[in-house]
Amino acid sequence: MNTHRLTRPSSVLQNTVKNGLTTSLLSLGLMVSAVAEDSVSEIVVSATGIPTPAAQIGASVDVITAAELEAKQITLLQDALASVAGVSAYQSGGPGSTSNVFLRGMTGKYSGVYIDGVQINDPASQQAAWAYLPTHGLERVEVLRGTQGVLYGSEAIGGAISMFTAVGGQQDHRVDVQSGSFGTHALALTGKGEVDGLAYGFAVRQSESDGISAANETNGNTEDDGYESLTARGRAVFELSENLSVDLAMRSVSSEVDTDGGFSTPADDLDNYIDFDAIGGRLSVVYVTDNARHEVAHGRSEDESTSFGYSVMTTRGEREVSSYRGIFALSDAVQLLVGVEQEEETYITGSDTYETQTDATLLLMQFSDENGFSSSFAVRQDDNDVFGEYDTYRVALKKMYQSVGFRGSYGTGFRAPSLYEMFGTSVYCADGVCGNGDLEPEESRGYDVAVIFTPSDNLMVELARFDITVSDFIKYGEVAPIDPNDACIAANSYPSFTASKCGRYEQSDGDSQSSGYELRLDYQASAGLTVSANYTKLDAEKEDGSRDIRRPEYTLNVNLDYAASDALHLGAQLRIVQNITDTDFAAFPNVDVALDDYTLLNLRAAYQLSDAGKIYARLENALDDDYEMALGYGTPGRAVYVGAAYSF
Repeated sequence: MNTHRLTRPSSVLQNTVKNGLTTSLLSLGLMVSAVAEDSVSEIVVSATGIPTPAAQIGASVDVITAAELEAKQITLLQDALASVAGVSAYQSGGPGSTSNVFLRGMTGKYSGVYIDGVQINDPASQQAAWAYLPTHGLERVEVLRGTQGVLYGSEAIGGAISMFTAVGGQQDHRVDVQSGSFGTHALALTGKGEVDGLAYGFAVRQSESDGISAANETNGNTEDDGYESLTARGRAVFELSENLSVDLAMRSVSSEVDTDGGFSTPADDLDNYIDFDAIGGRLSVVYVTDNARHEVAHGRSEDESTSFGYSVMTTRGEREVSSYRGIFALSDAVQLLVGVEQEEETYITGSDTYETQTDATLLLMQFSDENGFSSSFAVRQDDNDVFGEYDTYRVALKKMYQSVGFRGSYGTGFRAPSLYEMFGTSVYCADGVCGNGDLEPEESRGYDVAVIFTPSDNLMVELARFDITVSDFIKYGEVAPIDPNDACIAANSYPSFTASKCGRYEQSDGDSQSSGYELRLDYQASAGLTVSANYTKLDAEKEDGSRDIRRPEYTLNVNLDYAASDALHLGAQLRIVQNITDTDFAAFPNVDVALDDYTLLNLRAAYQLSDAGKIYARLENALDDDYEMALGYGTPGRAVYVGAAYSF
């Protein structure tokens, strides 16, 4: 096996990369254990790394609570995220298929994703496996939008998503069984509680489905592409003394999903499928004094993906992160966070292993007063062993004047090319190499400003403007192979077209930009009726000024929750998506085409049989809208799911 330790550019080793810094950094989920359980939903950890009341945060952050996830009957994270302002998602087929989530138009490799402080972005590609993130057993999800690289490192140009497992408190265990359309079955077991100084929480979920055809059935495809997965997650907090505790978090994923291939457009393929396995954990020691909190942590994660189709390709990514975080109360109004971190990432493909390391230091100061003003300022330095030192910063402010308030933030960031962008291989790429050793880091700058209106305790309206610009943008381009008979020519050709170029990553000269508006509304119409809505106008442009694909320009989400009685709860969720484009690879030269607008209506009902038992049902895509999120790939039609949950 050939191992390549990446060092500063010196010769050919400039073809080395390290997806710099990802920083498992903050995600101080552990800090939440020090917050009273009855107030935890008002506390946000991800925005500054310091547990802070949501009302004092100047950044764009949404908190999705366990109660909201249960009320909406949401079982996968990507479905929860798609209902958040400024967030969109797509799937290349039915449940379990390849998917992506865009925060403010930025693709998934620009979003840091964490579970109990463990970063789950694939170290090789920097993408998260969105299809295998169930929401069972989560206490809350924090969605931090906008440039957050100064807090979370290289993968957080677009934002950060932090999930926290419910742990400790009153003992509560639950089994949840669900069945429905497309031969879908799921069984979940969750629990939390405390036993003799040990606070614990866990979630295990087994799911399977016959699925739908990944390639759109309207194009004559009939093969169902199913999936199955087993996910497990757990966390334990040991109170060794009044001041000292140990926190252990673990997760694992084992899955298989059928897919469809095709040269120009997706088509039925019985031999295409993907095996994906992941495991990760984090151990931290926390020491608390009267005015300080110290945390030393070490985390490790590993992803392995094998694609079976035109060729068989296995890639494995590994990440190890060691860190220290100290939070110091300098006064009642001022808190200081100091952090240092070392991250090592590894990409293994065939007989080759590529490694790199990033060291980071972070300083953040937070201020709040009794007059409704709060602010934070953070600076960070990353020292990547390939690309050297990069300094980034972020400032955030918020001021409330009774029923009207303002907030804003500005930040900079950088993203080192992923190891796959540097060294990736595929039969579809020129000379079998997708990577480009001459790539340089991308640099970003972004801001958002918002006006908040709260005329009463039961109404909140917020209008935000945002902008994220990325320079030295890395894209997947085309080059002519050295050998005109290279295997990539045949791989990229189809009956009516003979390729002359093949894929390879390259650096663009222009800037990519993602900007727009977010309008949010929360309204408690009555004791039993809650209305929430958001509208996003997104302008996502490539470096050449053209629209970026698969990002809708207009998205409207409306959610209604109605408590018809103490036992019966009803709900509806409406999503309207307009003006989406995708690339038509069947055309020559390739062109971008418009996808149809679509409207999704989901209806749901739940009935509490007793303190312990509940039954529920939901109707998804009630209007049976026929639509595509990605050109040539199918989506589920009208579907019905029923389930039962029992607590013990």
